[in-house]
Amino acid sequence: MPICQSCGAASPDPAVTCANCGRPVAAPAIGDVVEDTGTAAAGPSPWGAGRVHHPRELPVPSRGWLTAGRVLIAPTGLLVLAAVIGAGSDDGRAGSEIFATAWSAEGFQTWLALVLTAFGTPLRMVMSAPGTRADTISSDSHLIMYVVALGWLLALWGGQHLTARARHRSAAAEPTAAAAGLQALRTGALSAALALLLGLLAGHDADTGAKSAELKVELGPALLPLALSAGLAAAVVVLAVDGAPALRAEAARRGWLGSLLLAWQHASRVVGGLLVLLTAVALVVQLSSDTVFPDSGSLGLVTNNGLLLHGVGSGATLLSAGAFGLGHRSMSLFDLDGHGSGWWCAVLLPLAAALALGWSAHRGRLGRRDRTVLAGLYAVLTAALLLGTSIWATQSRSSAAGVGGFSLRDRDALGWSLLSVLVACALWALLGALVVPAVLDAVRGTPVPPAGPAAPAVPPAPLVPPMPVVPPLPGQTVTDTLAHGSVEPVADLPPAAAVAADAGGDPHAAYRRPDAG
Repeated sequence: MPICQSCGAASPDPAVTCANCGRPVAAPAIGDVVEDTGTAAAGPSPWGAGRVHHPRELPVPSRGWLTAGRVLIAPTGLLVLAAVIGAGSDDGRAGSEIFATAWSAEGFQTWLALVLTAFGTPLRMVMSAPGTRADTISSDSHLIMYVVALGWLLALWGGQHLTARARHRSAAAEPTAAAAGLQALRTGALSAALALLLGLLAGHDADTGAKSAELKVELGPALLPLALSAGLAAAVVVLAVDGAPALRAEAARRGWLGSLLLAWQHASRVVGGLLVLLTAVALVVQLSSDTVFPDSGSLGLVTNNGLLLHGVGSGATLLSAGAFGLGHRSMSLFDLDGHGSGWWCAVLLPLAAALALGWSAHRGRLGRRDRTVLAGLYAVLTAALLLGTSIWATQSRSSAAGVGGFSLRDRDALGWSLLSVLVACALWALLGALVVPAVLDAVRGTPVPPAGPAAPAVPPAPLVPPMPVVPPLPGQTVTDTLAHGSVEPVADLPPAAAVAADAGGDPHAAYRRPDAG
């Protein structure tokens, strides 16, 4: 007695269709789908009826978000690795005892908060005594750990360049200015979210090793400046890489923009090489002597220390906190303040940078206007790097009982005289971008490109006898008189605008999923 596969009812043996629902008794072949035709008897069936259930399509992130996530893996991993190295070493024993912790979860959080200062965000510390009427002291320490900041920017720049090269190999369309801006916003938003997550992880209650258990210290980065600076930095890097074709096209129409881009190429190479040189020199000095940088024993500030050497060698005035944090002590190449004559060797660092800048301008055959722009850009970059090594703290004090008011003050641990920095950077930039190239041009002459292989001789085209001119007949136009095979002169027309390589002309095709409509 066959059993119906639809409703489960039994039918007589010779029956072909079910006596209950009228459907074929034979089971459908594997892979066949039986739709509900509505011919079944009214009323619920104990076995139910098979129905087609279409799979639910879950939203898939677009290619732009996936690209942003891939390029941010290495920079985020660098931040975590720097915190692990700092927490697992005795790197902080020369500074505050808060950072002189052995490897632990608290030590990792403390060093992660310090590493996140690479984005320029202040390190916030709040000291209070719960259950008492003591005052609450809040301190925001401002410093930039250059070795982490430059490493983060380099990792993001390298990842974005690898993505651009993969796009070129696949013959994909170059993103337009609007598409590059949208991708920069995606990467900036994701970078801000990751930095905010790390900032929340870094915030904790620090153990200062004090004997009194009533003292509570809360340590962590300022979250809002952290998210804004991380997002802005990522957006600028992505926009600089993906928007380079559009920027070059715009620079071809604007002379001043072309000069600025040309100056940026030369200045960035020289400044990048200078930072590598300063890091190596400061590392050797820091490992070989304990008297040059007695107050900054952390290897995380090795690039900052190299910039200190460069600033003093360029003639700028360095200011440091006096005894017990009161007053300031000044130091420059013209007044070493008892630091020893060895600091005179620091003048070799800005001199080497000026010679490298002049050689780059000479070999690049920059014009007078381009060299002037190069001098201004180099002065701005070096001045910004020097001023970024400043370290200061903003302290506020409030009374828990509401008596005693509120006080706010700044304590400078390390800084520069602003006027001396501007003057020194301007003088070295003029020497490197204007004087040195002029001397090289006079001594070596203007460089010429290397001569390539001689082009093969092209045989002259054979002379074609002129076509006879046939006068037009009455009622006939000039076009009708053109002989077969002749070419009608056409007026010069402007070139057509470049069209993206994709079929639909979509400017966002480089960041869209292949299966997206």
